[in-house]
Amino acid sequence: LAQATPFNIAFAAPRRRAAAMATITATVIGSAADHTRHPGFEPPRSPTASPGGRTLASQGPAWPTPSTHGNGGAGARSGDAVSESSSGGASGGAAPTPELTDQASTRMPPAASLALMLLYPLLQGINLVVVIPTADDYAHRLGGDQMFAGLMISSVPVGAMIGITMCAWSLRRITFKSLMTVLAVGTILGNVLYALAGLMNFSYTLLIARFLIGLFNLFSLTSKYIGLTVGLKRRSEVVLYYSAMSTLGCAVGPALAALLDFFIKSVRIHNLVLDSDTVPGWCMAFVFSLFLVLVALLFEDPPAELIPSRTVGSAAPSGDRLPVVAVCAAFWHLCVSSAVLTTVEVYVVSLGQQHWGWSISQSAWLLAGLMLVSGMVNMGMGVLTRRFIQDDRMGLLGSSLLGWVACALLFDFRIPSVGLQVVVLGIGLMVVLTMAATGRAFALALQSKLVPTSLKGKANNWSVVFMTLGRGAGAVVGALLGTASFGPVLLATFAVSALVCALSHGRMRPSEKAD
Repeated sequence: LAQATPFNIAFAAPRRRAAAMATITATVIGSAADHTRHPGFEPPRSPTASPGGRTLASQGPAWPTPSTHGNGGAGARSGDAVSESSSGGASGGAAPTPELTDQASTRMPPAASLALMLLYPLLQGINLVVVIPTADDYAHRLGGDQMFAGLMISSVPVGAMIGITMCAWSLRRITFKSLMTVLAVGTILGNVLYALAGLMNFSYTLLIARFLIGLFNLFSLTSKYIGLTVGLKRRSEVVLYYSAMSTLGCAVGPALAALLDFFIKSVRIHNLVLDSDTVPGWCMAFVFSLFLVLVALLFEDPPAELIPSRTVGSAAPSGDRLPVVAVCAAFWHLCVSSAVLTTVEVYVVSLGQQHWGWSISQSAWLLAGLMLVSGMVNMGMGVLTRRFIQDDRMGLLGSSLLGWVACALLFDFRIPSVGLQVVVLGIGLMVVLTMAATGRAFALALQSKLVPTSLKGKANNWSVVFMTLGRGAGAVVGALLGTASFGPVLLATFAVSALVCALSHGRMRPSEKAD
C-alpha cells in the first residue's frame, strides 16, 4: 500500500472530483444519445420534480382551466419563476400545448349538471309568463288596473337585477349547488305568497311576491355557468340551447296556464285560496320543489379552478379592459331582443282578450304555439351553428334583418275577418319571436368572447342586467301598445338593431385573450 505522504494527500481530492465529473459527463452524453435515437424517451424523474429541476407544490388540473392559459399571471403557481410572457401578461411554467388548448376550447361540463342548468331557464321562463293570461284579471280583482298588471309582470326582472349582485357575492362564498338550493327555496316562497294574495286581498302583495320570484330566479346563473365551464368552440351551440329553453319556457307557461284554468273550472273550484288566478302560484311552488330534489341528487359543482373569484391571484391584469364599443353593441342587442320577446307575449294576450273577445285559454294557447315554434327553431339553430355558422356577428346581423322584414306583417291592415287576422299576424309574430330569440343567443355568446377571460364574469353580469331591463321594459310597453302602434314600434326597433350591428361589425371581434 502507498504511504500517505503530503503529496498524495494534496492531490487525492482533485482526482476524486475529476472522476466524478467524468462519470456525470458520460451519463449526460449517454442520455442525450438515447433521446436522439428514441425521441419519446425521457430519463426517470421524481414525481414532484419540474422540468427546471424545481419541486412543484401540486399537480395542475386535469381539465384545462383559464388559469393554465396565462391570463395575466393568474394561474402562476407559487415557487415558479415568471420567465415567459403570455397574451395577458407573465405566466409561470411552460406554454400550453396545442392539445391542451384544443381540449380547453371544447371542454364540456358533466351532462347531468348541464341538463339541470338548461332546465333552470325553462322553469324560469314558465314562472315568468304563466301568470300573463290571468295577470289582468287578478290585478283588477284586487283593485289594480291594466298598468298595475304590467308592473306586476315587470317586477320579476326588477328583482332579478338585484339578484345579479347577490349571485356575484354568493359565488365567492358558496358553491353553485348550494346557491341553486337557496334560489329554489326562495322561489317556492315567492310563489306561495303570490297564491295567497287573493286571501290577503292586498294588491301590493302581488308586486312583492313577483319581486321575490325575480330575486331568487337568478337569470344570470345559467349564462355564468356556461361561460365558465363550456369551451370557446362549443359555447355558441350551448348558448343557443339555453336561449331555446328560455323560449320554450315562454311557450309552456301560457299552455300550463290554459290547462290549469281548464282544470279549475272543470272541477268547479273557486275560492280565495284556489282559483284560476292563484293556481299558477301553487303549481310553480310544486314544480320548483321537484327541481330542488333533482339538484340535490344529480348536480355536480364545477372545479374551483374554473371560478375566478375563488382562484388565488385571480384579479384582472392591468392591461385587460372592456372593449367599450363592442360590448355596448352586444348589450344593446341583448336588451332589445329581451324587450321584443316580452312585448309580444303581453301584447298577444291583450289583443286576444280585448280585441278578439277570446278567453284566457284561447289567448294562452296562441301564445304557447308561437313560443313553441320559436323555441324549436332555436334548438335546431344550436345544431346548425356547430356545423355551419362560425361567425356570431353574421348570425346577429342576419336575425336583425329578417326580424325587420317580418315586422311588415304586424301592421294593422284592418282585415275584417278575425281568422285571417290571426293567420297574418301569427306568421309575422312567429318569425319575429324566432329572430329575437336567435339574436339574443348570438349576442349572449358573443359578449363572452369579446372580453379577456379575467373580465368574463363582469361582462356576464352586465349582460344579464341589460336582458332584465329589456324584460321589464317590454312588459310595460306591451301593455301600452295598440294595434296601430305595435307594428311600427317593432319595425323601428329591428331597424336600429340592424344598423347598430352593421356599424359595430368591425369592433365585435373575439378577444385574443378570450377563453
